[in-house]
Amino acid sequence: MTQFPSKRLRRLRISENIRNLVQEVRLSTNDLVCPIFVEEGLEKKKQVDSMPDILRLPLSDVSNEVQSISDLKIPAVMLFGIPSQKDENGTSAFVEDGIVQRAISEIKNNFGDKVVIMADVCLCQYTSSGHCGIINDKKIDNDLSIETLT
Repeated sequence: MTQFPSKRLRRLRISENIRNLVQEVRLSTNDLVCPIFVEEGLEKKKQVDSMPDILRLPLSDVSNEVQSISDLKIPAVMLFGIPSQKDENGTSAFVEDGIVQRAISEIKNNFGDKVVIMADVCLCQYTSSGHCGIINDKKIDNDLSIETLT
């Protein structure tokens, strides 16, 4: 005579690592990425009109902001650049001394690998049209946009 249940499904409880993989979602500061909007030529912090309580920062304030974020145990930042010059090809996005490039250098110099740095790769902040891609013949040229981003 067999006893119910004939199999005991314990494989998902066999070790702490497996239990951690299949448990309910846990969210902590370790899972967060804090956005930083850094604007070229800005002298003091400025409100982002479309996002209450979010500020655009001058490059000179970036390290202090990253320190504050790090003090909150948030391990990563994502930089969004706002250049002083925009053109139809978004060339400020990939110049060597661009605002995001300088912000990355500053953060790396001051924090090393203690903070994960991510950067937005969208062209919308860099193009004069505000579109996320290069416009060619009144349409976004995906191939040219991809080439520009790479």
